[in-house]
Amino acid sequence: MKPGPKVYFIACCFPPFGRGNSLTNACAANGLAEELPVEVVCMEQEAGLLLSYQQDPSLEAGLHPNLKIHRVRAARWAGLNEVLYALGLLPCYYLNWAWKAWRQRHRLFAEPGVLFAVYPVFSDLALAYAVQRRYGHPLVVDFRDDFSGVMSRGWRRVLRPVYHWMEGGLLRRAAQVTVTTEALKADLARRHQVDPDKIRVVYNIVPTEGAPRNPVENQPLRLVYAGAMSAVQRPEILLQAYALLRQRRPDVGEQVQLDLFGPASHYYRLRVQPHLVPGATFHGFVPHDQVAAHLRRADLGFLSLGDPVYAYATPTKLFEYIEHGIPMLGALPPGASRDLILRHGLGLVAGAGDVEGLAGCLEQLCCQPEFRQGLRENLARVRLLFRPEAQVQKWRAALAAAAGQEALWPLPAAQPNLVGSDAKGNTKPELE
Repeated sequence: MKPGPKVYFIACCFPPFGRGNSLTNACAANGLAEELPVEVVCMEQEAGLLLSYQQDPSLEAGLHPNLKIHRVRAARWAGLNEVLYALGLLPCYYLNWAWKAWRQRHRLFAEPGVLFAVYPVFSDLALAYAVQRRYGHPLVVDFRDDFSGVMSRGWRRVLRPVYHWMEGGLLRRAAQVTVTTEALKADLARRHQVDPDKIRVVYNIVPTEGAPRNPVENQPLRLVYAGAMSAVQRPEILLQAYALLRQRRPDVGEQVQLDLFGPASHYYRLRVQPHLVPGATFHGFVPHDQVAAHLRRADLGFLSLGDPVYAYATPTKLFEYIEHGIPMLGALPPGASRDLILRHGLGLVAGAGDVEGLAGCLEQLCCQPEFRQGLRENLARVRLLFRPEAQVQKWRAALAAAAGQEALWPLPAAQPNLVGSDAKGNTKPELE
């Protein structure tokens, strides 16, 4: 193991939690553990009053053997934390876990090291902030989401000054900050007058795919959606577009089948299930290793964001599709995900909520096999840019800088520009 700072990896959601940020947290911790001593502080999974959590043993089985994991059981608040969050009076429903971990701070954080706190969830940031003030450990904050931007939507905009103050305090306390996109970096620097050089862009990461994918397309084509069933994604738009395509062009609609994977949540039962039609199958929640097996056999992958407030976001599934080489169909607002897909020529995208436009994109993907092949070639060109190894190196550099050990982990070399233009002015990937 290369010399380097001890890392306190604070991530409430960690395997066996079966959710997207748990997968990203596991990949990040695994990558850091290759070279650094890493101790994970996370929550012991148990049912809440209003919330239930899916378990994914396959994620836990994939954890690096060098990781030292401290699972802290949340304090018993009789579900008050969940109720207050649902009412909008708390920024996170895991504060009872953060409180319990803080009570155990002498056992968990007394030795020198660097704090690495991941958002979401806010409780990770709250715990790291308190520990940093108590022990003076250098702090690296990782924003996988836009905290104050998302928390200030709807009626909660009246609390925007509070969330802005919280976010600004964390940024000023942190020695280094990492974010998912250049847009989020610019927003944070502008909001809080933070030196942009203090903020590094690190893309979401997913497990490296070692098994070969099926090189032959299915008949009919298989289109997969594997993700949350919630108002953030609004995946029912895919079923609405599919039904429209089958009605308008039944010959084309029969060329593709839909496979949806995710939890059977209240949102699914109320908003998604009523739109299921022949040719579309909901499989429920399955472990990630089984999702990966389905992705190896998929011809197309779907992703969506249902509101412009999430324009900054780049969902984990986007990078899973890149890793597996799957052309994408998206329903996305203008923003980071839409820009990445279109600039690199990785798929077709309709606007958020645009059922008619999405049906047209799906029709084009079904009817043009040469176009699909071109998308697969583009995916192969950019795959190395988003591999976990390149992203983890940026986190290591941030941790070393926070600890004053930059010489051990210098900044990685600049990535090549992978975007060029063809004679018609269309953007396409291009290795220099």
